[in-house]
Amino acid sequence: MNERVRAAGRPPVGSYRNIPFYALRGIFHEHGYHDREVAEAVGISEGSFSMKMRGHSHWRGDQIAAICELMDIPQKDIGRLFFPQVNGGRINNEL
Repeated sequence: MNERVRAAGRPPVGSYRNIPFYALRGIFHEHGYHDREVAEAVGISEGSFSMKMRGHSHWRGDQIAAICELMDIPQKDIGRLFFPQVNGGRINNEL
């Protein structure tokens, strides 16, 4: 039996909420955008965008600014959405 294990205050292992930019993708969907549409609007390839969304590549400042402008993301939310790694690299996406 393959059970998901939940650490205190953490989403279950394998949960969609463990993806580094889970909250950011949620904002895209709230605004009716798919990843490829956001990538196109920001001016990067779908492959590069995918790497960034999976946490395998870093966001550049101009890309963050373009996404914030497109999605009307306030400055106070930039850290939570674009820099979710805290506590030694663990993911922290609490809303």
